[in-house]
Amino acid sequence: MIEFVLILHFLVILFVIFGFPVGLYCNLHRFRIFHACLLAYISTLMVLGKPCPLTILEEHLRGRAVYEGSFIATWLRRIIYVEGMAADFVVYLSVAFLVLVASSFFWKPLWSASRRNENQEQ
Repeated sequence: MIEFVLILHFLVILFVIFGFPVGLYCNLHRFRIFHACLLAYISTLMVLGKPCPLTILEEHLRGRAVYEGSFIATWLRRIIYVEGMAADFVVYLSVAFLVLVASSFFWKPLWSASRRNENQEQ
């Protein structure tokens, strides 16, 4: 079960990192809005110093686990929880990424001008 939660956590991290360029390139409306909301939630947790709910679940499962020597769990933990990186830097990085994502709604709007004109004519 802990491997499933770690894989889910890893996929969320990949979505946050790579979802921005994918959503921006394809200009997928709901995708971009969901990505921005998720990033705002994660940044808020980091600024407030609260742990991620998936981290809490992992710790709870790890506390009950009899054996935690899984290869997948070991390597995913090393990737997700990077050691040696200052906590302040991670907070600044997440807020900066949030500002970048939020500003993308201005320099690449969800609705292009031609699409807006088509909707008004109908």
